[in-house]
Amino acid sequence: MNDDATLLRHYAEDRSEAAFAELVRRHLDLVYGAAVRRSGGDRHLAADVAQQVFTRLARDARKLSCHPVLQAWLHTATRNASLNLMRSDQRRRARESRAADIEAEPPGGSGSPDWERIKPVLDDAIDQLPGPDRDAVVLRFLERREFSEVGLAMKISADAARMRTGRALEKLRALLERRGITSTAAALGAIVTNQSLMSAPSGLASAVASASVSAAGLGFAASLTSLMTTKYAATAIICGLLAFGAGTYVGRAGRAEPKAVPPPENPAQAREIASLRQSNGMLQAEVDRVDAANARLTSINAQLNASNAKFAAAKAASGPARNLSIGMTTRELKQTIMNNLRQIDAARAQFRMENNADPESVAVLVGDTSYIRRLHTVGGEDYSSLSMGPDQVLTVTTPDGTTVTYDPSGATTTPINEPMSPEEKAQEMMQGVGPAVNQAVAAYKAANQGQDPPNPEALTPFFANPQDAVAFAQAREAVKAARTPPH
Repeated sequence: MNDDATLLRHYAEDRSEAAFAELVRRHLDLVYGAAVRRSGGDRHLAADVAQQVFTRLARDARKLSCHPVLQAWLHTATRNASLNLMRSDQRRRARESRAADIEAEPPGGSGSPDWERIKPVLDDAIDQLPGPDRDAVVLRFLERREFSEVGLAMKISADAARMRTGRALEKLRALLERRGITSTAAALGAIVTNQSLMSAPSGLASAVASASVSAAGLGFAASLTSLMTTKYAATAIICGLLAFGAGTYVGRAGRAEPKAVPPPENPAQAREIASLRQSNGMLQAEVDRVDAANARLTSINAQLNASNAKFAAAKAASGPARNLSIGMTTRELKQTIMNNLRQIDAARAQFRMENNADPESVAVLVGDTSYIRRLHTVGGEDYSSLSMGPDQVLTVTTPDGTTVTYDPSGATTTPINEPMSPEEKAQEMMQGVGPAVNQAVAAYKAANQGQDPPNPEALTPFFANPQDAVAFAQAREAVKAARTPPH
């Protein structure tokens, strides 16, 4: 089924009367029921209100196709149309009160006493709710939509719609309590749901749809001649005269009633319009500010891109990367590069397993969210040209001529067999004796109330065997020798 926005666009663009008639069929009960409540039960005036609301909907179809919750707009438009018609028709309704009561109450009685107290003030209280809360109440209680439908219309989940509706109902309960109507939120929801929906008279939907479409194309005056509501028809029968062509109403005394003077603008509406215009101006200023900020950011990004391009060109012109391994031994350099190659091999294998394809390049494997977070180049070597085929041998060469090969099969892997430097040898010796030293420190602390040994020599009696004590002494000597500069 097409949603309301789609139907409105279909009508606005293609002038599809079928699409507009479907909109009227969907929402006429909502508009008619609210109009009946606002007019104190005058069903004939409610029919006029419905025509005006849907006429405005037809005229503004293109703009309203972007409205997030059409039902809430219809509820507000019903309020405005009801106020306008009630003011302009006040004297005539007084003379025609009997004609306005021709249509009987619907079967089933007038509802519970609680509903009779709530009905006259319900829609005014709904008007005072914030926009999202009013949307939720109209959809859930006036149109009896499921929470999934409410969430879809408000672009939130069904659970969020349930919570939003609950909060809105509590606010509505508080507003009614200020008018002397006390109830729990649950009871209020049940009463409104069971009583608020009112079916429009049979045939009104097609008449409203036809008249609204006509009014949208010909103007409001023409629409008044295209639809005669029950009230005007009843009055015409009583008076015996009905002017179809000019749309002129003749009163039951037989003399033409002067054309009603448009009512003065409602001060509350004027204040609301002024407030909305002020808010719109503030929003437009904020939009302009954001646009200006975006323009500045775009300019800054363009400058950064230009700087990056210059830097890349300068880097390409400077030749191969310099050797960054100053201070490293050949053994340390080869070992670091070998570790990088092993990481690359493991990453390409994992990529192939997850994607059933070879990676395009090493760049695909490196990044904050990829397989290798950082690939540190220590000797100016370049990994970008490495083969990404399965089990391919990986070989890189530094600018100073150091070549390292990693073969997943082990056949041609570069051996790391350069002699260790004094620092490396001392580090290896200290790592080898580390577990024995930790045990000796623990034994010393146990014998000395948790105090740390004052010097390494104090640990000698606490080693598990003399060989560990000797190894510790030799490792300390190696560290001392590595730190002593040659003469």
